[in-house]
Parts: sequence; C-alpha cells; structure tokens
Amino acid sequence: AVVSTQSTGDKKTLEKTIAREKKWNRMVKEWYTTDRMPQELKTRIWKGCPHSLRGKVWPKLLGIDRIKASNEQQHGNRIYERMKERARKKSPDLRQIDLDVHRTYRNHEMFQLKYGVMQQKLFYVLAAYSMFNKEVGYCQGMANVTALLLMYMNEEEDVFWALTSLLRGDRFQMNDFFKPGLPKLFRCLDYHMVLRKKYVPSVHKHLKKMGYQPTLYATKWFLQCYLDKLPFSLALRVWDIYLYEGEEVETAMAIAVLRTFKRIILKSNDEEINNFMSYLCERQLEDEKIIDNLSEILSELRRARLSHLPKPDLPEIKPSESLSTLPNNKVTKKKKREMMTNNNDSSRGSTLPSMHMTSL
Repeated sequence: AVVSTQSTGDKKTLEKTIAREKKWNRMVKEWYTTDRMPQELKTRIWKGCPHSLRGKVWPKLLGIDRIKASNEQQHGNRIYERMKERARKKSPDLRQIDLDVHRTYRNHEMFQLKYGVMQQKLFYVLAAYSMFNKEVGYCQGMANVTALLLMYMNEEEDVFWALTSLLRGDRFQMNDFFKPGLPKLFRCLDYHMVLRKKYVPSVHKHLKKMGYQPTLYATKWFLQCYLDKLPFSLALRVWDIYLYEGEEVETAMAIAVLRTFKRIILKSNDEEINNFMSYLCERQLEDEKIIDNLSEILSELRRARLSHLPKPDLPEIKPSESLSTLPNNKVTKKKKREMMTNNNDSSRGSTLPSMHMTSL
C-alpha cells in the first residue's frame, strides 16, 4: 500500500511538472513571437524557471539580441570572432584564464573533462571578453558566472553578449565588481552592514560582537551572485530572479539568508558561524522558505526606497566595519588602500589600462 501511495504521488508530481512546462512553453513561444514580455512572467519566474527553458528565457531577460545589434551597428560585424582572434595574439590574461578554467565547476559533468568542449568554450569567451572590455580585462569571479551562462546557452557568442549585458547593462552593473579595486564589492559590503543593522538587528549585534565581518561571508555572495555559496538548485532560483529583477536582488538576498538562519546564527560562536556560512552550499536548505524571505525583504526594501545600492558619490553610507576594521585589529587608511591593492592583485590575472572599450 505504501508503494502504491508513493507511486501515485510521484505520478501527480510528474503530471504537475509537465503541465507547468507546457504553460511556460506557450508563454515563451508568444514572447519570442511578439517580443513583448508576458504579464505572467514575474509570477512564474519567482516560482522558478523550468530547467529545460532557461536557455530561451535567460537570453531574453538579458536582451542579448538587442545588445549585439547595437554594438554591431557601432563597430561592425563579427565582433566576437574579432575579439577571439585579437586575444590569441595579445591578451595579457590568457595564462590566468587558462588556470582558472580548470578550477571552474570541477564537479559539474559539463566541465570535468580537462580541455573538453565546455572548458574550451569557457576559455574562448573569457579571452575574447578580456579584449572587448579593457576596463575590466579579466577577473577570477567572471569564470563561474560565464560557466553558468554556458550551461544554458550553447553558442559562445550568445554567452559573450550575455556577459556584456551583465557587466555593462543598467539593470545589473557588474562591471564595477570586476574592475581594478573591485569598487562595487566594497560598496555592497558597506551597504550590507547598513541593511543588516536595520533589518536583522539581533543578528547584526551578535555578528559584530563575534567580530565576524561581512568580508568573511558575503564577498562571494556579491561578487558571483551567490554561485558556489548556495546549493546549486537554490543558486539557479536566485539567478532566475536576479535576471528578471536586476541588481536589487543581491543586497536583498544577503539579508534574506541572515533572516532565514537567524536562530542558528544567534546560538553560534564565531567558529560555528564561520563553519555554517562556509558550507551553506553543501547543506540541505529549504529553497522555498529562502525565496519567500527574499521576496519579503525585497518588498520591504522597495517600500523604504532602500533596494538600490547608493551611488559612490552619495553620503548615505559611512565607512563601516567591513572596510575600516577587522576583528581586534584597527586598520588605517593607508593599510585599507594596501588591502584593496592586494585583494585586486590576488583576484585578477593582470591589470589593464582603464578604458571604456578597446577600439574595434
């Protein structure tokens, strides 16, 4: 009887999944036909995009066709192929890219084979982009983001333009995460302290007492939009929402994680907190509960007009513990500059001249 009940449950789940995918397929087909974003897309995105359709949905959310057309109108055709060829001849980042490609998603079946097709694609896209966006060149955090895009977009050129959308697009603005000095990362860490104090005050007080700074747990949250720091299934859900909602999701998600695990954090000492935060990606988490908390936090931040990261020239954020202090160790302005320089040197292939874009 138990087996029969389980089989019935499995059958209903399968039927529900098939029905859901049919709805998504109809919606996506209409979206591609009319080029108008469906009204029901937001609700469905928050419930999770079917795995089989991310390859169609993500390019639309990123607007890669529009970005490609705009750039080709200004700079001519075959931009990706030209950047690939230029990278072969003179990219200063090829050695670092080659090293990082072999370290990216080593446990994922698509990237396990050394010098396999997917590793080659990843190498080519990163090399080409290092020539296209000379302000950034190449930074290590870009490898995981690019690899994720390759999982759902088969064409290298599509991934190249998707990366362009993420770094240069107004909705994501990831460029400042990866350019020398990683300025947006430090702004996010500072702003996270402001939001942490306001929205999870007990957690903020406890972590501050423990000397557990955002640099220790949130650096990769922001730099890679939670890749490698959450279970992969949950990270995909976050990316569905991120590509729909934009950069607001990054700051909101950080508070959502702390709110979700508030009880655990408050009962833990600094070593236990570090262990818990460091291995979140290996834990069995309640995805729906965390996504619900993300939705709630994002709504709260929007009502308070706090969902967007303040611009660098705005005075709202004062230097916080994330940059000005470390546990039991005051850091001078001179030392702070040295820390940023060292961080930059360790996470980048090589520093390139600051330019908006290489001439095409």
